[in-house]
Amino acid sequence: MDNYELLKLLEKAVQSKDKKVHLLRKITQPKKITFKLAEIIASRLNKSFRVKANLFWGEKMWVVIPEIISLHLYHFGYIELGLTLMILKYLKSGMTFFDIGAHFGYYTMLASKIVGNEGQVHAFEPTKSSFEILKLNAKGKNNVVLNNLAVSSMKGKALINDYGIRFSAWNSLHVARIQKDILSHIRTTKYEIETISVDEYVRIHNLKPDFIKIDAEDHEYEILLGMEQTIENFRPIIAIEVGDVSDEIKSKPRVEFLISKKYKTYEYKEGKILPHKIKDIYDYDNLLFLPEYY
Repeated sequence: MDNYELLKLLEKAVQSKDKKVHLLRKITQPKKITFKLAEIIASRLNKSFRVKANLFWGEKMWVVIPEIISLHLYHFGYIELGLTLMILKYLKSGMTFFDIGAHFGYYTMLASKIVGNEGQVHAFEPTKSSFEILKLNAKGKNNVVLNNLAVSSMKGKALINDYGIRFSAWNSLHVARIQKDILSHIRTTKYEIETISVDEYVRIHNLKPDFIKIDAEDHEYEILLGMEQTIENFRPIIAIEVGDVSDEIKSKPRVEFLISKKYKTYEYKEGKILPHKIKDIYDYDNLLFLPEYY
């Protein structure tokens, strides 16, 4: 299955989304009723359970209900349409893909499908509980290398804030990007994890990354500082999350950093991947950075 076929399958998933949303509102199917009740009960009791989601290209993926990303994957088979399309457009067979902040492994699985047996996927997920689910989803994928590590500016150790499996999408080396009134009701566990820089990892494993996706909950700038040599030597495509929730950590410096490295910036807007104009304040989004020669 090539990228064009994957794109067509994604288009079908997107087209059916509105119908599924309408169906979920009506809740007319017994299976949907059972699942919706389980979702509500799990949420109210602060419990979670694992189910398999059908991804848009046909694979099944373990997710956790009622975790927010899992809910979207279960109902629609994809997340983050813009980033998914960026990966489908620019990641090719035989390439090496870094999934930094892999969570449960949606992008790891998608990249594994695209790069094929001649390519490689290196996934990084520091949180213990998320990594266990990532392992389930990567099982049997010989082109995937899993790393229970946080990526940062250097090799070392750091404390991570673990908000539990239900809020695992916000686990971070920083305070979660959640409204303070919500965060105050979430139980937080702190523990020490190992960190590594992209430059160190690339050197140790003798790699040439072609595409690096970064979603690290406000730790993106430190990751960029730890991959300057990789950027200079290999000029990988980079996709990075932005979004300003607090006044403490802003997204603009990470955008300016990559522009200073002679990258062009793009965003997904109105159904297209278009040139991006730098902003002072960012809402949640994923931006694409292409080397100037693209």
